[in-house]
Amino acid sequence: MKLILASHGPLASAILSSAEMIIGKIDGVVAFSLTKEMGPSDLEEQIIKEIEESHDEDIILGLDLLGGTPANVSVALLAKYPFLEVVTGINLPMIIEYGNQKMLGIKNITQLISMGVTGISNVKEKLKEEQDDEE
Repeated sequence: MKLILASHGPLASAILSSAEMIIGKIDGVVAFSLTKEMGPSDLEEQIIKEIEESHDEDIILGLDLLGGTPANVSVALLAKYPFLEVVTGINLPMIIEYGNQKMLGIKNITQLISMGVTGISNVKEKLKEEQDDEE
């Protein structure tokens, strides 16, 4: 299983670095950053090279934003590589979950997305709920 992260600016690299700070090196992950100097074809070339060098048909593309350039490039790649899984809205809990799944030898896209969604919380509301439960 391989994870290719792509984002506007350094988000993909930074989120991978943060995840590895927490759980250690995560094998099978590469991050690409779309810069102002790049066009969509530059990013597409990077991703295609990674797909073709991996010799793996178990690849997830993790993207920052639906509708942005990395997502638009990925949609075009789905026609050429229909085995790709494409997930948008990457966040730290998702990357940590991927690392854990990789260590366990499993691939569960639904759980990956679930961890991303449940990783979003309104802390003030959670604290209030806990206080209400205690009373």
